[in-house]
Amino acid sequence: MTEHDNLTDPQKAKEYSQTMAESRNELEILRAELQKLMVKFGLRALKLYQTGASEPLQPMQMSYLIKYELNNVIADLQEPAAMEELIRQTKLEYQKLQQK
Repeated sequence: MTEHDNLTDPQKAKEYSQTMAESRNELEILRAELQKLMVKFGLRALKLYQTGASEPLQPMQMSYLIKYELNNVIADLQEPAAMEELIRQTKLEYQKLQQK
C-alpha cells in the first residue's frame, strides 16, 4: 500500500490524516525532549569545567564549552558503530510493538 492508496479511499484518507497529525505531535514532543537532553549535556560540560577552574565561567567560555560538548555528542551519534546500534535497538523496539 502506498500513500496514494491512502488518499483514494475516504476512510483510509481520514485514518492517514489522523495518523499524520498524531505523528506531527509526537515529533514535537520528541524534539522538546531531545532539546532538554542536549541542555543536560551542556550543563554537564559546564559543571565539569567549573570544578577545575578557580574563577567563574565567562559567557563566551560558556558558549564555547556548550557548543563543543554538543558538537561532540552529535559527532558521537554519527559514528557508524553508534548509528548501527541505534538502528539495531530501534528494530528491536519496533518488533516488540508489533507483538503487542
